[in-house]
Amino acid sequence: MGRGRSRFEAALTEGPAGGGRQADVETLRALAEAPIEGTGQLLYGSNAVFLIEFDASDPDLPDEPLRAVYKPTRGERPLWDFPRHTLYLRETAAYLVDAALDLGHVPPTTLRDGPLGPGSVQLFVHPAEHDPGPDDSDSLELQLRQVALLDVLVNNADRKRAHLLVTQGARVRAIDNALTFLPYPRQRTALIALGGTQIPRSAEARLRALADDAARMNALSARLARLLSSEEVDAFVHRVRELTADPVYPVLDDWDGRPFEWW
Repeated sequence: MGRGRSRFEAALTEGPAGGGRQADVETLRALAEAPIEGTGQLLYGSNAVFLIEFDASDPDLPDEPLRAVYKPTRGERPLWDFPRHTLYLRETAAYLVDAALDLGHVPPTTLRDGPLGPGSVQLFVHPAEHDPGPDDSDSLELQLRQVALLDVLVNNADRKRAHLLVTQGARVRAIDNALTFLPYPRQRTALIALGGTQIPRSAEARLRALADDAARMNALSARLARLLSSEEVDAFVHRVRELTADPVYPVLDDWDGRPFEWW
């Protein structure tokens, strides 16, 4: 696991909340440090994924225990286009980009040496009890467009519909962000229809505020460099600059730009 382990250890030096959204600080600390009370395997997907329960409370549902999706690097299935033992690092890197833009779509995600060794731990998302109503349509559309912006920046190669969850208050959460940050164009997304359209002004403003702030960009790049290769970080910075200069969603190939959906 060599290189992946060294990056894991390097990323831990700043602490679990480094680079996280201010609203997520306590949750990130709990995910990284709270005692684990139970572990069970989730039987979906191509990699080994586990649900873990902590001796702590859920930040959104205080009467519920804190739960997280744990993806140990030992459970990663080898892929031809992604280096081995790096998917959990990419999962965490995607959260850092979301946090830098203060979007709040990627659930709090950090690293932890769990029951099966190093891996990512991401806050378990509780779905909304009721479907969104007509009054939520404008908000949902904006949120999906914000997720689409994030996916361009992280070069998400697998944004399936099943990876977009709606929680209480019609809030969109984007999960399963491991197939990201390749240094060459590889985006596949269920939001392919947005290609060629303008990024919403509010989302563009978030992007521009980050891109124009050298200190913030340098801090984000340094954090990503603990998780990704230098080539991947450079490619990310290039995508930020490219999208800031031309805030339009890229037009993807109608076949190759779509993810392979389970249903």
